[in-house]
Amino acid sequence: MTSETAASAGLPDARRAVVANGADARGEHPAAEAGGLGTTRQRVLFVDDEPRILDGLRRSLRGKRNEWDMAFATSGAEALDLLAESRCDVVVSDMRMPGMDGAELLTHVSERHPEVARVVLSGHTEQEAAIRVAVAGHRFLTKPSDAGSVVATVEQLTHRTSAAHGATVRRLAGAVRSLPTLPAHVGRLTAVLGAADVEIAEAALAASHDIGFTAKLLQLSNSVFFGARARVTSAESAINALGLPTVQALVKSGQLLWSSERWEPAVERELDVVWRHAVATARLVGLMASPANRPYAQAAALLQDIGWLAGLAHTRTGPDPRVDLAVVSGQGPAHREVGVELLHLWGLPYPIVAAVAERDLQHRPSSSGLGVAAAVRAAHLLVQRTDARDPRLSAHDDELAEFLTHPQLTAACTDWRGAAAEASEQAGRLSAR
Repeated sequence: MTSETAASAGLPDARRAVVANGADARGEHPAAEAGGLGTTRQRVLFVDDEPRILDGLRRSLRGKRNEWDMAFATSGAEALDLLAESRCDVVVSDMRMPGMDGAELLTHVSERHPEVARVVLSGHTEQEAAIRVAVAGHRFLTKPSDAGSVVATVEQLTHRTSAAHGATVRRLAGAVRSLPTLPAHVGRLTAVLGAADVEIAEAALAASHDIGFTAKLLQLSNSVFFGARARVTSAESAINALGLPTVQALVKSGQLLWSSERWEPAVERELDVVWRHAVATARLVGLMASPANRPYAQAAALLQDIGWLAGLAHTRTGPDPRVDLAVVSGQGPAHREVGVELLHLWGLPYPIVAAVAERDLQHRPSSSGLGVAAAVRAAHLLVQRTDARDPRLSAHDDELAEFLTHPQLTAACTDWRGAAAEASEQAGRLSAR
């Protein structure tokens, strides 16, 4: 069985799995049904050093008492003691607390209890706090936050996208705070964004060539905490939402790019293969997708193998004895499942998550349009016929031939194989810098 076949086998109905996270086709996340982790009640821990804030949460969330077991802690130390005593699904923590603040608490949670989803609730948006929040949390809410926002966020996070390996996939995805990046890319990104006179378009181009950094920008910029008013789907719109100074501070902090130390040569070569394939696919799908779908498709193409990067991040931090590594050994299905779960935890728009989930599935799109997922699949298969191919995966010539007869592609009068070769060459030139 090829790795691609294995990935498909691990996701028998990828769209259903992604929809289970509570996202609808518009990219919004309506309140999910209770019990997404099974028949046990969800356990949610709220942490704030101000008792009146906790009392307010108790009152506003009384309607969830039949669905959630809620616990309340007035310090980070107390919260860690409660987590050590009993299982928990979601932690919602204030940022500014005396002694152990929210960022430190959630960092401990990610290390000791990676299966627990982490939500930051804060009223402070200073640059330094924003950087620490970026590393610590999965989701971010402003303080004060209405009960509806808290409920919707918690209910989204109590659902897992993997039916086959739910607990293992959640633990692996939950442990990820940032993603591996090639040292050369770190240097290039730092040089561009470190310039005092850098333009947003130039910064966006540099950021869009880094998979991990793009994912982090999309995670942050899709949060109301960072000022999002609409779904953010590209590096440029993310930088506009966050503000260039905040993005520059994120790069300078180094906390998001901790893979800048050298990897083994064999690993660096694999990283380069994954990166080049993703960049070439993102460039090509930008030509193939409809204008409305283009930002989603380009982001999904760049993030298509984010699960493999998450697995690599796990090996760097050391094996977790609570994780069955046999599930994620080799190029098995869980790599894609981990990636989908991570994007769900980070709250990325539904079309992006769905397209990543369905990258390895055969598509038969409607003649009216490819849609995001099918456009990414078609671009991926075209790139598989170029120097930017991923040698672990198959080419699927029959499916590609069918794609090339689709009205959306034939209407463009484009030599799509030639366009794929050009995208591959462009990605290769970037990789060689």
